[in-house]
Amino acid sequence: MPNEMKDQYSQFGGAISEMATESLKGWRNSIGEAAITIVDQILDGKNEEERKTFFEGQIKREDGMRPCYYPENNVERPEDVFQSQIVSETFATHFEIIKNIPDYSRSEALPKAALVLSISAIDRAFVLSRNGVAPGNFSSYQRAKNWGLQIHQLFAKNRITAQMWSQIIAAAKAHVEPQTSNITSSIPS
Repeated sequence: MPNEMKDQYSQFGGAISEMATESLKGWRNSIGEAAITIVDQILDGKNEEERKTFFEGQIKREDGMRPCYYPENNVERPEDVFQSQIVSETFATHFEIIKNIPDYSRSEALPKAALVLSISAIDRAFVLSRNGVAPGNFSSYQRAKNWGLQIHQLFAKNRITAQMWSQIIAAAKAHVEPQTSNITSSIPS
């Protein structure tokens, strides 16, 4: 915080809170929109019967986990959880958004909230696409907010190890465009 603002939160607090809220809404909406886009891409060209079969296969849950959380829907490989195309591409949105934040300014904590939000967004994308409902504002979707707690409980129950987290993050980052630099060399050629 700049020195000029120290001890003046009461004066600037409302503006800071409003900016933080808008940033969070933008982050959530971006992840929600990514999930909807990916589901639309998966369904592109499928007829009504294929769409119905797809949703039936993805909406079912076994022990709280959807087949779409696993590559190739292979629930027999629990160590690959949250590394499927749809999860990785949706989760990649978080890394795309933060890629310009310097490493020293980022939290060292695992991005659990971003993964929870990604999974909630996928759930909502399935519901919206299956029912033919327009996406709307992801940030205001109460069901997604409520479901976040259940997803956090899945993490605890399924014991995602540090190695699994590394694989989940690597799978998502594989979908992030490399950062481009606007800095040009001042060394004459």
